[in-house]
Amino acid sequence: MPPTSRWKQLLDDRLVEAVNVLGAIPGVHGLIVGGSVGRGEPWPMSDIDLLPVYVSTMEPSRQVEKCQSELVDWWAASGHAQTLDTGWLAFTAQELRDAIDTGPEGMAQRMADPRWFHGLDKAYGGHAATSDDELTTEYTHWATHIRFHPAVVAARLRRWRDEAHQAAAEAVSLNDSDPRRSTHLLREAARALRMVCIEGWGERLGSMGREWTRFERIAERHGARLLADRIAALAGADPKEAAERAKAAPAWLLERIDLSHRARIMIGEDVTAEENARDQLAAFTVHVTRHRSDLDGPWTGSPDRALHEHLAELHELLTRHG
Repeated sequence: MPPTSRWKQLLDDRLVEAVNVLGAIPGVHGLIVGGSVGRGEPWPMSDIDLLPVYVSTMEPSRQVEKCQSELVDWWAASGHAQTLDTGWLAFTAQELRDAIDTGPEGMAQRMADPRWFHGLDKAYGGHAATSDDELTTEYTHWATHIRFHPAVVAARLRRWRDEAHQAAAEAVSLNDSDPRRSTHLLREAARALRMVCIEGWGERLGSMGREWTRFERIAERHGARLLADRIAALAGADPKEAAERAKAAPAWLLERIDLSHRARIMIGEDVTAEENARDQLAAFTVHVTRHRSDLDGPWTGSPDRALHEHLAELHELLTRHG
């Protein structure tokens, strides 16, 4: 369903509903409102990202997951679908206290744990779901303050570099025997290299469905647009090439492309139809590769027809920038 002028009110109302339902579950201490909604930067297709904080153990997570699923089903049936992400980025109250007590250096050490690595970025700029939740309020303020502390950034850079080099090495090892898998790894390495650039510039990306255009805009500000274009080509996210592949996309993705473009224009975003199509195609190529291989097709561009050349270029870029 196309976004309407009521999209912001609907998002606000559903956030309140989700907080009321999930916050009432026994064992839930509080909720962190993260992502674009938490930062006060929503758009008509924003997810509602809630990071649960449990009183003492993760045991209530099953009930949270059940209620989350019921809310999403109800919202879809009631007229307009809405994504609610509670996922695996959850913490106990004591874990938040310990994180604050150990300071940014302690958080840097936690970057080896995917839960903290992704949870810190998701919580950045966010806030406690209720104003009386002093611990979660303190943590979100603190997490936002230390997100770009040099020790934290250095730890995140190490992780992204390791991911890029590991994926690249595996891609090279499979380029003849399994070119499709090699293509997927090439793209994962390019995406990780992109994050090395982003972290090094003191920036962050945000919405996966808009990230390549955002990456290009950030790179322009840092005088690195040519580098961004080269990384995008390796990741299967070149606008012209991806827009061509989009012509073969399944109907559900074409609907997503159209809906996303209308939503972005509605909020005044400077994005072309070609850039938007590329953003959606790149995002859902990742989703399909990781979760729904049965939906793969020519629109994903796998295997990469220039695989050998792109692997060589990836090696060059990792040597210079990774």
